[in-house]
Amino acid sequence: MDSKNLEKNILDLKYKFQIEKIHASLTMLTLGIISFIGTFIWYSERLVFGIAVSIIIVLISVFYYNKTKKHIVSITKEIRNLSPN
Repeated sequence: MDSKNLEKNILDLKYKFQIEKIHASLTMLTLGIISFIGTFIWYSERLVFGIAVSIIIVLISVFYYNKTKKHIVSITKEIRNLSPN
């Protein structure tokens, strides 16, 4: 196996790992929104606490998503640089 092929396989694995991170952040984002809706419906006296926790979860998820998206773009550029033109 030549080094370019090996490097491409490593980059593919890194890419798949970043995709899994995006799935996790989108799941956290969805759960944050659902928890906000649940707090709003069932615990009206704890609404402020529910909003605060939901906003924190959503902000962390969005930050994590954007960070991971940047890594995916850089991995894609590296894969393109490896391919012979």
